Amino acid sequence: MEIIIADDSSFVRNILMRALKEAFPDISIIACANGREALEAYEKHPVNWIITDLLMPEMTGQEMIEALHAKGAYPKIIVSSADIQQATHDILESMEIAAYVNKPLTGEKLGTIIAMLKGA
Repeated sequence: MEIIIADDSSFVRNILMRALKEAFPDISIIACANGREALEAYEKHPVNWIITDLLMPEMTGQEMIEALHAKGAYPKIIVSSADIQQATHDILESMEIAAYVNKPLTGEKLGTIIAMLKGA
């Protein structure tokens, strides 16, 4: 399994990477600090799953999702963000993301992400 993680927080990227590597020892993770890096990584290595933050420099998670869709790419996307505005949720729902997980990431929330990936 290959996955892209896009988050401007190295702390959050590391938490996700550790949890995913423990659950999936053979996983290949491409870590990106913003949406632009994630978009470029996807163009080189199309993956089935992307876990992304929303608020990042250079390109937000939402802009990255829109850019992927404009290119006809529809990987499964899990958004992990502290943005809890209903308008944001509504926009993301219209973009057909797989899930929205509120930050901070707890053990339970990481378990939810892992269960989704296992069910894929």
